[in-house]
Amino acid sequence: MFKLANILNILKSPSDVVENQSVQSNNFVKATRNWYEERYDRLIVQRNILLVLSILLIILIMASIAAVTIVVNSREFSPFVIQIDDSTGMATIVNPISSEILNGDEALSRYFIKKYLIARETYNPVDFDTEARKSVRLLSSSPVYYNYLGYIQNKDVNPVLMYGQNNTTFLVIKSWSGVEKNKYMVRFSINETTGNKTVFNKIAVVSYAYIPMELTDADRDINPVGFQVNDYRVDDDNS
Repeated sequence: MFKLANILNILKSPSDVVENQSVQSNNFVKATRNWYEERYDRLIVQRNILLVLSILLIILIMASIAAVTIVVNSREFSPFVIQIDDSTGMATIVNPISSEILNGDEALSRYFIKKYLIARETYNPVDFDTEARKSVRLLSSSPVYYNYLGYIQNKDVNPVLMYGQNNTTFLVIKSWSGVEKNKYMVRFSINETTGNKTVFNKIAVVSYAYIPMELTDADRDINPVGFQVNDYRVDDDNS
Protein backbone atom coordinates (compact mmCIF):
# COMPACT_ATOMS: atom_id res chain seq x y z
CA MET A 1 0.00 0.00 0.00
CA PHE A 2 1.09 3.49 -0.71
CA LYS A 3 1.72 5.69 2.23
CA LEU A 4 -0.20 8.90 2.44
CA ALA A 5 3.03 10.99 2.35
CA ASN A 6 4.08 9.39 -0.89
CA ILE A 7 0.68 10.06 -2.41
CA LEU A 8 0.86 13.70 -1.33
CA ASN A 9 4.35 14.10 -2.83
CA ILE A 10 3.09 12.72 -6.09
CA LEU A 11 0.18 15.11 -6.06
CA LYS A 12 2.41 18.16 -5.45
CA SER A 13 2.33 20.77 -8.16
CA PRO A 14 5.29 21.28 -10.52
CA SER A 15 5.81 24.76 -9.07
CA ASP A 16 6.61 23.31 -5.67
CA VAL A 17 9.18 21.01 -7.22
CA VAL A 18 10.84 23.90 -9.05
CA GLU A 19 10.88 25.95 -5.84
CA ASN A 20 12.63 23.17 -3.96
CA GLN A 21 15.21 22.82 -6.69
CA SER A 22 15.82 26.58 -6.65
CA VAL A 23 16.37 26.60 -2.89
CA GLN A 24 18.83 23.75 -3.16
CA SER A 25 20.68 25.54 -5.95
CA ASN A 26 20.88 28.76 -3.92
CA ASN A 27 22.24 26.87 -0.95
CA PHE A 28 24.93 25.32 -3.11
CA VAL A 29 25.90 28.71 -4.55
CA LYS A 30 26.10 30.22 -1.06
CA ALA A 31 28.23 27.35 0.17
CA THR A 32 30.55 27.67 -2.78
CA ARG A 33 30.78 31.45 -2.34
CA ASN A 34 31.55 31.07 1.36
CA TRP A 35 34.31 28.59 0.58
CA TYR A 36 35.95 30.96 -1.91
CA GLU A 37 35.60 33.89 0.48
CA GLU A 38 37.26 31.92 3.24
CA ARG A 39 40.08 30.93 0.91
CA TYR A 40 40.50 34.55 -0.23
CA ASP A 41 40.54 35.85 3.33
CA ARG A 42 43.12 33.25 4.29
CA LEU A 43 45.34 34.23 1.34
CA ILE A 44 45.03 37.92 2.26
CA VAL A 45 46.14 37.17 5.82
CA GLN A 46 49.09 35.10 4.58
CA ARG A 47 50.10 37.85 2.16
CA ASN A 48 50.01 40.47 4.91
CA ILE A 49 52.12 38.28 7.19
CA LEU A 50 54.70 37.76 4.44
CA LEU A 51 54.72 41.49 3.72
CA VAL A 52 55.37 42.32 7.38
CA LEU A 53 58.14 39.71 7.58
CA SER A 54 59.73 41.06 4.39
CA ILE A 55 59.71 44.61 5.77
CA LEU A 56 61.27 43.44 9.04
CA LEU A 57 63.94 41.50 7.13
CA ILE A 58 64.80 44.55 5.00
CA ILE A 59 65.07 46.70 8.14
CA LEU A 60 67.40 44.15 9.76
CA ILE A 61 69.58 43.97 6.65
CA MET A 62 69.84 47.77 6.46
CA ALA A 63 70.67 47.96 10.16
CA SER A 64 73.38 45.31 9.73
CA ILE A 65 74.91 47.17 6.77
CA ALA A 66 74.87 50.42 8.75
CA ALA A 67 76.52 48.73 11.73
CA VAL A 68 79.27 47.21 9.57
CA THR A 69 79.87 50.58 7.88
CA ILE A 70 80.19 52.33 11.22
CA VAL A 71 82.63 49.72 12.52
CA VAL A 72 84.78 49.86 9.38
CA ASN A 73 84.87 53.67 9.34
CA SER A 74 85.70 53.84 13.03
CA ARG A 75 88.87 51.77 12.63
CA GLU A 76 91.92 53.88 13.31
CA PHE A 77 95.60 53.00 13.41
CA SER A 78 97.38 54.32 16.49
CA PRO A 79 101.17 54.04 16.55
CA PHE A 80 102.54 52.29 19.61
CA VAL A 81 105.85 51.27 21.10
CA ILE A 82 106.68 47.92 22.69
CA GLN A 83 109.02 48.21 25.66
CA ILE A 84 111.18 45.22 26.72
CA ASP A 85 112.15 44.94 30.37
CA ASP A 86 115.93 44.33 30.55
CA SER A 87 115.73 42.16 33.66
CA THR A 88 112.68 40.02 32.95
CA GLY A 89 112.42 40.22 29.17
CA MET A 90 108.71 40.95 29.50
CA ALA A 91 107.19 42.99 26.67
CA THR A 92 104.70 45.75 27.45
CA ILE A 93 102.90 48.18 25.16
CA VAL A 94 103.55 51.83 25.98
CA ASN A 95 100.69 54.31 25.62
CA PRO A 96 99.92 55.34 22.00
CA ILE A 97 102.30 58.00 20.71
CA SER A 98 100.91 61.29 19.47
CA SER A 99 102.17 62.90 16.26
CA GLU A 100 103.60 65.79 18.33
CA ILE A 101 105.86 63.40 20.23
CA LEU A 102 106.92 61.63 17.04
CA ASN A 103 107.65 64.92 15.27
CA GLY A 104 109.86 65.95 18.17
CA ASP A 105 111.97 62.79 17.98
CA GLU A 106 114.76 63.75 15.57
CA ALA A 107 116.53 60.40 15.80
CA LEU A 108 113.34 58.58 14.79
CA SER A 109 112.69 60.98 11.91
CA ARG A 110 116.26 60.64 10.65
CA TYR A 111 115.97 56.87 10.82
CA PHE A 112 112.91 56.84 8.56
CA ILE A 113 114.35 59.45 6.19
CA LYS A 114 117.46 57.32 5.75
CA LYS A 115 115.30 54.23 5.26
CA TYR A 116 113.35 56.13 2.61
CA LEU A 117 116.50 57.34 0.81
CA ILE A 118 117.93 53.81 0.71
CA ALA A 119 114.70 52.41 -0.73
CA ARG A 120 114.35 55.19 -3.29
CA GLU A 121 117.92 55.99 -4.36
CA THR A 122 119.83 52.68 -4.17
CA TYR A 123 119.57 49.64 -6.41
CA ASN A 124 119.65 45.91 -5.85
CA PRO A 125 118.16 43.66 -8.55
CA VAL A 126 116.99 41.19 -5.91
CA ASP A 127 114.37 43.48 -4.35
CA PHE A 128 114.22 46.67 -6.42
CA ASP A 129 110.79 45.91 -7.90
CA THR A 130 109.42 44.36 -4.71
CA GLU A 131 110.59 45.38 -1.24
CA ALA A 132 112.26 48.65 -2.25
CA ARG A 133 109.25 49.85 -4.21
CA LYS A 134 106.91 48.74 -1.43
CA SER A 135 108.94 50.72 1.11
CA VAL A 136 108.80 53.83 -1.06
CA ARG A 137 105.03 53.43 -1.39
CA LEU A 138 104.44 52.97 2.34
CA LEU A 139 106.71 55.88 3.30
CA SER A 140 105.38 58.33 0.66
CA SER A 141 102.24 60.35 0.16
CA SER A 142 100.36 59.44 -3.02
CA PRO A 143 101.66 62.41 -5.11
CA VAL A 144 105.27 61.74 -4.07
CA TYR A 145 104.95 58.03 -4.83
CA TYR A 146 103.45 58.57 -8.29
CA ASN A 147 106.15 61.13 -9.02
CA TYR A 148 108.70 58.44 -8.14
CA LEU A 149 107.04 55.92 -10.48
CA GLY A 150 107.19 58.44 -13.31
CA TYR A 151 110.83 59.20 -12.54
CA ILE A 152 112.11 55.61 -12.67
CA GLN A 153 110.36 55.04 -16.00
CA ASN A 154 112.84 57.48 -17.56
CA LYS A 155 115.27 55.33 -19.55
CA ASP A 156 118.19 57.62 -18.70
CA VAL A 157 117.88 57.05 -14.94
CA ASN A 158 116.14 53.68 -14.68
CA PRO A 159 118.64 51.53 -12.71
CA VAL A 160 117.18 48.32 -14.11
CA LEU A 161 118.24 49.41 -17.60
CA MET A 162 121.53 50.85 -16.36
CA TYR A 163 122.70 47.92 -14.22
CA GLY A 164 120.46 44.92 -14.80
CA GLN A 165 121.90 42.00 -12.81
CA ASN A 166 125.48 43.26 -13.05
CA ASN A 167 125.70 45.88 -10.32
CA THR A 168 124.29 47.20 -7.07
CA THR A 169 124.59 50.50 -5.22
CA PHE A 170 124.65 51.58 -1.59
CA LEU A 171 124.07 54.88 0.22
CA VAL A 172 126.33 56.86 2.55
CA ILE A 173 124.94 59.82 4.52
CA LYS A 174 127.35 62.79 4.63
CA SER A 175 125.42 65.39 6.61
CA TRP A 176 122.03 66.40 8.02
CA SER A 177 120.66 69.93 8.10
CA GLY A 178 117.34 70.85 9.65
CA VAL A 179 115.69 73.36 7.32
CA GLU A 180 112.53 73.85 9.36
CA LYS A 181 110.11 71.75 11.37
CA ASN A 182 109.60 68.35 9.71
CA LYS A 183 112.01 69.21 6.90
CA TYR A 184 115.61 68.10 6.37
CA MET A 185 118.31 68.70 3.79
CA VAL A 186 120.46 65.59 3.46
CA ARG A 187 123.77 65.25 1.64
CA PHE A 188 124.61 61.70 0.64
CA SER A 189 126.41 59.62 -1.95
CA ILE A 190 125.33 56.67 -4.07
CA ASN A 191 128.19 54.23 -4.56
CA GLU A 192 128.47 51.48 -7.15
CA THR A 193 129.79 48.18 -5.77
CA THR A 194 131.33 46.80 -8.98
CA GLY A 195 132.49 47.97 -12.39
CA ASN A 196 133.86 51.51 -12.32
CA LYS A 197 132.60 51.94 -8.73
CA THR A 198 131.40 55.42 -9.54
CA VAL A 199 130.29 57.68 -6.68
CA PHE A 200 127.30 59.98 -7.26
CA ASN A 201 127.02 62.87 -4.80
CA LYS A 202 123.45 63.94 -4.11
CA ILE A 203 121.53 66.45 -2.02
CA ALA A 204 117.90 65.87 -1.07
CA VAL A 205 115.31 68.03 0.64
CA VAL A 206 112.74 65.91 2.45
CA SER A 207 109.51 67.07 4.12
CA TYR A 208 107.56 64.59 6.21
CA ALA A 209 104.75 64.09 8.71
CA TYR A 210 103.36 61.39 10.97
CA ILE A 211 99.79 60.50 10.10
CA PRO A 212 97.28 57.78 11.10
CA MET A 213 97.41 54.97 8.54
CA GLU A 214 95.46 51.74 8.12
CA LEU A 215 98.14 49.13 7.50
CA THR A 216 98.43 45.37 7.49
CA ASP A 217 100.77 43.60 9.88
CA ALA A 218 103.30 43.17 7.06
CA ASP A 219 103.11 46.88 6.22
CA ARG A 220 103.68 47.83 9.86
CA ASP A 221 106.98 45.95 9.75
CA ILE A 222 108.12 48.66 7.33
CA ASN A 223 106.25 51.68 8.71
CA PRO A 224 104.93 51.11 12.25
CA VAL A 225 104.46 54.79 13.18
CA GLY A 226 102.76 56.33 10.13
CA PHE A 227 105.84 58.18 8.79
CA GLN A 228 105.13 59.76 5.40
CA VAL A 229 107.24 61.85 3.04
CA ASN A 230 104.97 64.55 1.60
CA ASP A 231 107.56 66.46 -0.45
CA TYR A 232 110.82 65.26 -1.97
CA ARG A 233 113.46 66.80 -4.18
CA VAL A 234 116.90 65.44 -5.07
CA ASP A 235 119.68 67.04 -7.12
CA ASP A 236 123.32 66.44 -7.91
CA ASP A 237 125.59 67.86 -5.21
CA ASN A 238 128.34 69.82 -6.92
CA SER A 239 129.56 71.59 -3.81
